[in-house]
Amino acid sequence: MRLVGIPATVGGIALAIIFFKVYGLVSRPDVPRPVAILVDQFAPGVEIGARVSDMKHAVPAMTYVPHLGFVGMPGQRGANLPDGYTVRFEQVRLLLDETTRRQSNPNPAKSRVDAVEVVTSESIAAGEIGQAFNIIFRKPPRLGCLHMSDESRLRDVQTWATPNERGGISIISDYRPDPKVRPSGPVLTNVIAFVGNFDGGRTLRSNYTDASCMLVSQQQ
Repeated sequence: MRLVGIPATVGGIALAIIFFKVYGLVSRPDVPRPVAILVDQFAPGVEIGARVSDMKHAVPAMTYVPHLGFVGMPGQRGANLPDGYTVRFEQVRLLLDETTRRQSNPNPAKSRVDAVEVVTSESIAAGEIGQAFNIIFRKPPRLGCLHMSDESRLRDVQTWATPNERGGISIISDYRPDPKVRPSGPVLTNVIAFVGNFDGGRTLRSNYTDASCMLVSQQQ
């Protein structure tokens, strides 16, 4: 009897495992939870996949910027990083998909947020956010580089992806060959939250190279 019962038990466990895996695939949210939480921390009330019109109260002074999306001011809250540090973002960008952002005046009630970008001018923001993301995602970032319209200007890109590449977060900051030299102009840090596989320039809406800016500058 015991020998007959063992296969039945194993079969039952296997069916349970398959059920929970299928249930997880069906019930999991479109936006990975770590990405959704970080978006809400940096821009309270903003959600990827939601209609732009649903966030008019969360994004004051919202206006449409052609070929980009809807831009406004993010809400503010207390500490928004695990170590208690607070980054103050001056701008939030509700990025649209490629088809919608080609329109001259898309309807906010019919436009859904494809990705979210926040911008800060705090000089130490990139380092603080990067350290927090290393803890949250438990792995080092994928390094890349953005080429700006000024060919001599490069921007560092650090990207963390969720398991199964269902989404992620990228930090974009100015590349400084010598970090000890103080920048002559404003220091900007951009954080882009996205869903789906990271697709380089398409995801970041810019000219992207899948190599560190240090390596790119050495090859120029």
